[in-house]
Amino acid sequence: MRQRALQAVLLVHAIEQTDLAGDALSLEDRVRASREAGEGRALPAAGEVPARINGDSERFLVRRADALLGRLRVRSPGVDRVLAAAAAATGLDRTVLLLGFLAGVALAFADGGRIDIFAYPLVGLVVWNLIVYIVLTVRTLRSPGLGRQAVDTAAAREVAALQHDGFFRRWLARVYTNRVHARIDAFITHSIGFNAPLAPGLRRFAADWCEVGRPMFRERARRILHLAAILAAAGLMAGYDLRGWILRETAGWAATVFGPTSAHTALVMLYGPASAVSGVRIPAARDLLSLAWSGSTTGGGPAGQWLYLIDWTALLYIVLPRLIAVILTTLSLWRRALTLRTPASFSGYLSAVLRSRET
Repeated sequence: MRQRALQAVLLVHAIEQTDLAGDALSLEDRVRASREAGEGRALPAAGEVPARINGDSERFLVRRADALLGRLRVRSPGVDRVLAAAAAATGLDRTVLLLGFLAGVALAFADGGRIDIFAYPLVGLVVWNLIVYIVLTVRTLRSPGLGRQAVDTAAAREVAALQHDGFFRRWLARVYTNRVHARIDAFITHSIGFNAPLAPGLRRFAADWCEVGRPMFRERARRILHLAAILAAAGLMAGYDLRGWILRETAGWAATVFGPTSAHTALVMLYGPASAVSGVRIPAARDLLSLAWSGSTTGGGPAGQWLYLIDWTALLYIVLPRLIAVILTTLSLWRRALTLRTPASFSGYLSAVLRSRET
C-alpha cells in the first residue's frame, strides 16, 4: 500500500477505535462509506477474511478511508495538517545537515593559521568515510545469509534490518520517529479546543504510524547521514578555499615530520587519484623543500594547487560515493513508500467493517 493511502487508513482506523460513540465520525457515515467503497466489487465475507488481507481488501479500505476523510474535512479540516506532519520531513533533517556543514568548516580551520599541504583534517575525514564504506560493504555481504536463516515474517525482517543498521543510524531513526510523533502531538495540543472528540484518535494514529512507518524512518535516517557526510566534505572544501583564496594563507609543511622523499611519497598516496583526474601536478621531492616552513612566519608558498587537490580528493573519496549512496537510499525509500504493508491486526478491523456493511 502507498504511504499516503496507508496513512489515511490508519487515521480512520484510529478514529473509529477511539470514537465508539460516533462523536467525531458518525456511525451512519461509516456504514455509508463502507457500502460506497464496496459497491460493485467482490469482497470476502466478514467471517472469511484471511490473516493477511490482500490487495482488493486493501483497496477497499483505502476507498472507504478517502470517503470518510472527505466527510471529516468538512468539520475538522485540521486532519490534513496531521497527515502532512506525519509525511513531511522534520526540522531534524535541516539541523543535522547544517551541523555536518559547520563541522566540515571547523575542521578546515583546525590546523592553525597556515595551510598544511598534508591536510590532516581531510585525511581524518577520508579515513572515517573509508571505514564506513568497509563496514557497509561487510554488512551488505552478510545480509543474504541472515535472510536465509530468518523466518520470512515482518518481525524477522525488522530484526534483520536493525542488525544491518549501525549505532548512529539506529539512534537517528529513533530520534526521527520521536520528532514525527512530537509534531503531531504539538498540533493536537494546539488545536484540542477545536478537535476535542478527535484528539484520542489522532494520538492513536501518531503511535500507529510511528510503528508502521519505522522502516521508512530508518531509510530517512540513512539518507540524512549520507547527506550530512557530503555537506561535511563541502564545508571542509569551503573552509580551505576561504583560507586560501580569501584570507590568502600560504601552504607548506613541517620538514621535521617528513623528509622530502617520504613527503612526496605520502602526498602521492593522498592526492594521486585527484592529481590524475584534475591534471594538477604534485611537486617533485626536490621542489617540496621550497615549501617547508623554516619559521613561524617564513616558508611555504601559494595555496592554489593544493586547494584544487584537496577539493578533488574530497570529491572522489567522500562526495561521489556518498552521492551514490544517497541515490540508492532514495530509491529504497520510494520503494518502501509504495509497498508499505498494513498491520496484521487489520484483518480483524476489515471483518468488523464488512459486518457493518452487511447489516
